Amino acid sequence: MKIRYFIINILLISILWTISIEAADNETATDNQQPTVSANAVKKTPQAVVAEPVFQASPVIEGNDIVHTFIIKNTGNETLNISRVKTG
Repeated sequence: MKIRYFIINILLISILWTISIEAADNETATDNQQPTVSANAVKKTPQAVVAEPVFQASPVIEGNDIVHTFIIKNTGNETLNISRVKTG
């Protein structure tokens, strides 16, 4: 009886091991596939890049203005339109 359970366990382990090896091989094959993109399929989008996105102003006397310039660079391949700018 013990030999029968031993043999069944060995068979189950070998089946599960085979399944896990095949799954790992499929994942590796999928990871190695590189998507192909033609030059005409590149999507045109703007991409705003802000070197200093946050500005912390020092305390000032009431009534004085605080002026700061944010530099925004468009690294995309389409025109970048900026609208609805709000202060924090």
